[in-house]
Amino acid sequence: MKKILILPDAHITVKIPKPYQLVKKFVKDFKPDETILLGDFMDVESLSAWDMDKKRLMEGRRFQKEVDVANKELDYLQKYSKKITYLEGNHEWRIGRYLDKNPEMEGLLELPLKLNLDKRKIKFLPMNNLYKVGHMYFTHGMWVNKYHAQQHLTRLGCNVCYGHAHDSQTAMLNMKMQKPVMAYGLGCLCGHEPDYLKGRPASWLNQFAVMYLSDNGDYNIYPINIVNNKFIWNGRQYSI
Repeated sequence: MKKILILPDAHITVKIPKPYQLVKKFVKDFKPDETILLGDFMDVESLSAWDMDKKRLMEGRRFQKEVDVANKELDYLQKYSKKITYLEGNHEWRIGRYLDKNPEMEGLLELPLKLNLDKRKIKFLPMNNLYKVGHMYFTHGMWVNKYHAQQHLTRLGCNVCYGHAHDSQTAMLNMKMQKPVMAYGLGCLCGHEPDYLKGRPASWLNQFAVMYLSDNGDYNIYPINIVNNKFIWNGRQYSI
């Protein structure tokens, strides 16, 4: 039986969000066979196309500083995880969009290079690719509408777990004589007050998940809600 830890949307910059800090305590105890980063592990705020012309907001942001922090976090996760798989999210894809406009920087900014993923033996999947583990597929997330779980289920047609929307949804298709097919949309591990909302409340849920996987590919996924920087697992309360 394998233990898999699923971490959605941490949006790490030079600061470490408290929900993700809390999960780091859990990783140390849980010691997963595999940790899957569902994308937007890094925020890449220094290369944001939305903010590029806002000099006061961009002042002090440095891509290398974000990379340095992300490398330290990968060091920590690798210390307690036997394997790590990194799925690219739309925030990591900011690097690709930047290179489209600045092709002279190609070969200098890509995350597999900056995070030493080959040396770390961390598999990196480009955005919108599907990663299969047993009978479950993982991706960053492709839709964020009101019924995003149902859309992922019907458009992809497989068991799928994703992030991106920052809220929790499930959808199920269970036809006669067939096993149920489900979509699991997970919350996020970032803060609830991004600058771009300008004080407006974010209807996001802090959440991560654990998956147990049998040798024949069967699985159970357990989403874990983080409320007020606390959660309970296996009779123990984690808090920060």
